[in-house]
Amino acid sequence: MKKLPINGLHLWQFENFTKEESIRHFVTDRSSHSEEREFTLSLSSSPDKSFIHENRSRLASALGIENGNLFFPSQVHKTKIVHVTQSTAKESLVETDALITNEAGICIAVMSADCVPILVYDKKNNAVGAIHSGWRGTVAKILEKTLHEMQRLFGTKGEHVYAGIGPSVSQESYEVGEEVVQEVRQAFGHENELLIPTGSNKAKLDLWKANKLQLMEFGVSASRIEVSDLCTVRNNNHFFSARKGDTGRFAAGIMVKN
Repeated sequence: MKKLPINGLHLWQFENFTKEESIRHFVTDRSSHSEEREFTLSLSSSPDKSFIHENRSRLASALGIENGNLFFPSQVHKTKIVHVTQSTAKESLVETDALITNEAGICIAVMSADCVPILVYDKKNNAVGAIHSGWRGTVAKILEKTLHEMQRLFGTKGEHVYAGIGPSVSQESYEVGEEVVQEVRQAFGHENELLIPTGSNKAKLDLWKANKLQLMEFGVSASRIEVSDLCTVRNNNHFFSARKGDTGRFAAGIMVKN
């Protein structure tokens, strides 16, 4: 990924997506304001709602779209997927962790502060998806479910998909307990190196690889999957991290251009 100044904001972009003329995408950096005011996008985690609306307005402006065409779900670590259109009410995005669309000019985005934000692009059918996948979403395979929903609605096939796995907690920084270890093994089996045991029934979990496996199982070529390799814990100066005590949230979004 590369960080670029775009219309007054500090935004990160996947190299594989920047080559695609039909889409626009971004991952926000917490530093687009001065040091006293951080660029957070989450209404639920900030007492200053007007500040969040101001940030969202700045983001929409940087993308060249109206505020009403920037869609964020209200995330709850489940597997609800919403197909977003011009007529989609913002109220319908509660308890939602993945958005998909094939309508130009609509930007769909998810927020994160250690969980994995994933962006997908179906080049043949000009459809996109934005997925929020923490450990619960990962073991529930929300990414796989989203790809199958895109297949059902848009005809998406793995051979036409490009994907970006965004900044999130790395395996090195992510120790989980016995409950999570058991669920990961139940979802993915034992032979995939997703877990590095650390003793006392704990392990370090690789969320990046777990989501990359879901993409590849759908038929996405490994060469079309870009992993940011940016750990939110170790790169906390750029990205919010709940493990570091942050309440802010950065965003990852994608849209089909008009």
